[in-house]
Amino acid sequence: MNDSSHISEAKVVETFHENNVKLAEAKSQYEDIFASKINGVKPGLYELNKKYIYIYEFDTPDNRESGKKAFVEKTASMNLVSYSSFEKRNILIFYVHGEDVNSDSVPFENEIQEALDSLIEG
Repeated sequence: MNDSSHISEAKVVETFHENNVKLAEAKSQYEDIFASKINGVKPGLYELNKKYIYIYEFDTPDNRESGKKAFVEKTASMNLVSYSSFEKRNILIFYVHGEDVNSDSVPFENEIQEALDSLIEG
């Protein structure tokens, strides 16, 4: 894991803070599909403005891709609360915002994407 393109969960959180996306560590209060392991990876759970953010740190981008596919397949028949997903190299993020799926603007969505975009390429 000395690949310079590998991103750690801690680096994502640090980058969010640098971009004024203030995350607070959180504990899930109930059984939550977003907090479940995907391909053996358990996410870090954070809170942003009373909404949950789950950060999965996979070993590789390929593992992230197969993890996202596994999540989509696992939840295909479920009626999930509205969420946005973000990907950057080996990182997969679910932001469970609960906004209307047809909403033009989800709070913090652009800020999250900008923070991820600002991560310096290895």
